[in-house]
Amino acid sequence: MINVICTSNFNELDSIKDGILRLGYKFKHKPIVEIEFIDLSTESQNLIIESNVCIFQSKNAITHAKTYRDLFDKNKDYYAVGLFTAKSVKESIQVNCKYPKNNYSSEDLIKEYKLNTMEGKKVVIMRGEGGLKIIRESLKKKNIVNEVIAYKRIINKNIINSKDFDANSINVIISMSQDALKSLCEKNDELIKNRNTILIVPNERFISEKIKIFKKIHTLKSSEFKREILDIIRNTE
Repeated sequence: MINVICTSNFNELDSIKDGILRLGYKFKHKPIVEIEFIDLSTESQNLIIESNVCIFQSKNAITHAKTYRDLFDKNKDYYAVGLFTAKSVKESIQVNCKYPKNNYSSEDLIKEYKLNTMEGKKVVIMRGEGGLKIIRESLKKKNIVNEVIAYKRIINKNIINSKDFDANSINVIISMSQDALKSLCEKNDELIKNRNTILIVPNERFISEKIKIFKKIHTLKSSEFKREILDIIRNTE
């Protein structure tokens, strides 16, 4: 038997859950990271209006931007760190949004579109509290760069406990958030070590010494999360 525990919220989660249940396996959704959106100040709204380049670092940032749709006009250049964030930008504010086509990261976005050569722009970066500052650091020497904090992450360390791990099953953890994975490993390291537990993460950037407590680690190779995750789980037994 396979016992799947998903620690994150992401696109296609409901469809993946249905696929796992159809296979006859157990599924638990235990989101470790909760998102609390932050009302944008008048100053932040003005920064968005005055910008000519807007960069979204996560899907949560664009989810919140729907509330302020009128601030985002079609005269700006829009960028996103990943495919699903870019899709959300297009759906939410009806503008085209560029994103790195292969590996989804701030570094890949900068490299693919040569953002570090951009000059004389007013750039606004929509991100979460405590998010990466790589994009800002790359652009600030030649441009006016401002960051707008759209949300903060709240870690629920106790949402997963020993009852969620099945001693008689292969436990498959799906974690699409580094914050969620870090909290999971810190709180449940002994359980993970002592159970037959494998991990599914979106890319190689998640790999570190701290997560080598899992029996096996799978990294996703494409943006087709549903198909790939179901294939991994189907071939686990």
